Amino acid sequence: MAKQKNNTETRTVAGGREKQPSTEVLQAEADALHDRLQAVPTSGADWQRLGLTLAQLARHQEALEAFQKALEFGAPARLQARAQALALSALERGNEAVAVVEPIQKRFPKDFEWANLLGVLYKRAGRLDDAIRLLDQARKINPKLPAAWQNLGNVYEQQGKPAAALKAFQGALRLAPLSAELWTRQGITLTKLGQLEAARDSLSQALNLQPHSIAALEAMSLIAQRLKRADEAKEVLERLLALRPGDSELVVSVARLQWRSGQVETAKATLVELLREQPGHLTANLLLARIHGDGDRRAANEAYRRAVTFHPESWAAAEAYIDSLSRSRYDSEAVHLEEAYAAACELQQKHPEQWMHTARALRTVFVRMLDLPRFQATGSLNNLLPHWINLGRHSLVHYELGQVQSIEDRLELLRWHRDWGRRVASSVRPAERIPAPAFRPERKLRIGFMSSDLRDHPVSYFALPLLEGYDRDKTEVFCYSFYEGARTRVQAHIEGNVTGFRWWPQKPDDQVANDIAADNLDMLFELGGSTAMNKLEVMAYRPARLGASWLGYPHSAGIEAIDYILVDPYIEPSDSRLLIEKPFKMPETWVALSRLGFQPITIDPQLPEERRGYLSFGTANNPYKFTVPCIDAWAAVLRRVPNSRFVFLRPEAATKSFIINAQRLFAERDVDPARIEFIGMRGAHMQHYNAIDIALDSMPHVGGTTTCESLWMGVPTVSLVGQGFPERLSYSNLVNAGVGDLAVFSLDAYVEKAAALAEDRARRRQLRYGLRDLIAQNPLGQTKRFVHEFYQLAAEVSKL
Repeated sequence: MAKQKNNTETRTVAGGREKQPSTEVLQAEADALHDRLQAVPTSGADWQRLGLTLAQLARHQEALEAFQKALEFGAPARLQARAQALALSALERGNEAVAVVEPIQKRFPKDFEWANLLGVLYKRAGRLDDAIRLLDQARKINPKLPAAWQNLGNVYEQQGKPAAALKAFQGALRLAPLSAELWTRQGITLTKLGQLEAARDSLSQALNLQPHSIAALEAMSLIAQRLKRADEAKEVLERLLALRPGDSELVVSVARLQWRSGQVETAKATLVELLREQPGHLTANLLLARIHGDGDRRAANEAYRRAVTFHPESWAAAEAYIDSLSRSRYDSEAVHLEEAYAAACELQQKHPEQWMHTARALRTVFVRMLDLPRFQATGSLNNLLPHWINLGRHSLVHYELGQVQSIEDRLELLRWHRDWGRRVASSVRPAERIPAPAFRPERKLRIGFMSSDLRDHPVSYFALPLLEGYDRDKTEVFCYSFYEGARTRVQAHIEGNVTGFRWWPQKPDDQVANDIAADNLDMLFELGGSTAMNKLEVMAYRPARLGASWLGYPHSAGIEAIDYILVDPYIEPSDSRLLIEKPFKMPETWVALSRLGFQPITIDPQLPEERRGYLSFGTANNPYKFTVPCIDAWAAVLRRVPNSRFVFLRPEAATKSFIINAQRLFAERDVDPARIEFIGMRGAHMQHYNAIDIALDSMPHVGGTTTCESLWMGVPTVSLVGQGFPERLSYSNLVNAGVGDLAVFSLDAYVEKAAALAEDRARRRQLRYGLRDLIAQNPLGQTKRFVHEFYQLAAEVSKL
């Protein structure tokens, strides 16, 4: 697909299509030139002609070698610059391609061809602002040529600015109304803007001009699905299959349609049959891996591995495989992580011009392995977030909630969420819900909870009191799970306690929404946000009279059909502009500890400091919450408390690369690397809190589950309170556990609070063996009170 896209851009570089000689003619010309150069190897003109011919044959590396010889023997650089640059770009050596054309364009600033070409090369090199500048310049030089308009639209699309892209494509269409390619690009852009009927009309124009266009037909099929015209979508692809039998890309398109329509096993069978004949088929392997997903990560990795093995030049295959490896929990997680990290380092070095497309997988792996310099080299959120939202990949934003510094950053992050939500809402139709009045006490309150994590997962540990302790005479509770793995004991327990449990893995969003609507809920809480396997977009269909968010995503999700977000007096942001939803405000705490998630694991009779001979700070937080200011603060605490240690209690701590990178970060901050300790563990990690005297919270995105865990194990946590939702979770936990003084409001106070607690052994001993009793006496441990307050508030809100 990437190669096809590059060819499209190449054709539009000069503002029109060029009639190419046949392959046979070009090959004969190349052979003749080879023979001539055997006799006169110093002919720069012949080397140049050979390079141009090889470039037309798409033998890019050989072409570049010929161009180099041509320059060595005095051939004019300008005559070969266009072909040389395009060959470099085709080999994804984008910056080198720019370097060839840039000096020429500066010499001829009024030349349309060079400005347009350089704009395209800037785009391919990932320099999008420069691309817009040059393409806009080309458009002004010759406003009657459509090429610059079209290329400008392509750049705006990549930037995540579909409205600007649409304007550019419309400008191109005014000049080239018979271009099927432009009608297709306009249709795809209109789809992203939610203007589905207009998009359909545009794609119909494209198909009238070019009936066999795969891109237009796939886009038309997708629109038909969104408009709930499944028969039309199927008909479109079947028509194309009949016209082009044996086209393997169309077989993949059929499988994609089957998958999106909920025919998961049929889609797998379609792809497996294709791969039996063509085991290295790139898009078939990538789609099969996506369908396997978290439900069968081993099978997904096998498909990704085939894609990478057969297509070592494909950055798309490498990026997808890296992302999958970082999600892999089977066998040795540490081995998967090391493989992902090595591949990520290679991908970043090999394809720097694809930074916008590879950033998410690279950022995930680099931050998990504490390679903060490489993480920072993947780009800025200002450029990445619009692109991700343009692709509809809201889930990518979850790991970025802590990458904020100012109130402006936080407001911009909220705006990005809202933009994504509006785009989702514009392309769906509300679920077919039975019209129902507000809740009245004479009937039972009907509440739903939707999540892929209603299983052995922290979300269930916090939700369980509400699923067990509700009043059956007053309330009915329904659960909706999209988990793709095997049934777990926790899931079975939940099933036995609620009114209805619906288990719908990989069910299409519109079907999920309509089936939830059939349960006639007063209020539906989504608990997963954009986390794996969850279906946040279902909320846009408004399947219940009221929608709300809680637990899984500590931020406004962005969908304006979600009316409420559950908060308490401490989590609620200090600036009301930092929430999209209305606060569903609990009077004391937003969570309470359940017996299932917080069992009486033994606390060692001695303080870790007494047992080990030195005081240990530490964290079990997810590394995506580790930022440069966070590492700075931890290092400052270690410098402030001589001879202390810092413990990483994380699965990543079992890898050699994480250890090396962590030690380097602390060494750069004047902390002896020998003072950093590592416990690599996933799962049975609770007893390892016995190795930590004081937990240091991450910042600005703080812990939630880990803060509750550390308190349960008698480990006090020092936390910095910030402005936004993800920066205040620990504040709520600490206050509601009776140790609110451990939440501070400045970096200096953070360091001093940690140092003071290190010196106060008596208090640490009191907390070590008294925190569980303290929790039980405070709102964090009062599950019955929490359940009563929750359902009372839900009833009051549902009456409105």
